Amino acid sequence: IASGQTTIAVTHGLSATPTADDIMVTPTNTMGSATKYFIGTFTSSQFTITVNADPGATTATFAWKAIIL
Repeated sequence: IASGQTTIAVTHGLSATPTADDIMVTPTNTMGSATKYFIGTFTSSQFTITVNADPGATTATFAWKAIIL
């Protein structure tokens, strides 16, 4: 998530709309000024990652994995 932002839309490429239980997200850095994150807004093509504060110059980066069984 770039400096000045608190959300990012992630294109998932799944064949169906996922739920929170289908997606695992892990921070890959300190997330800058942000301290918490959550996922939401699930659609047939995207979901969002939201942080509780603008991460600042550090940005907030994440790895994610999604599987619908």
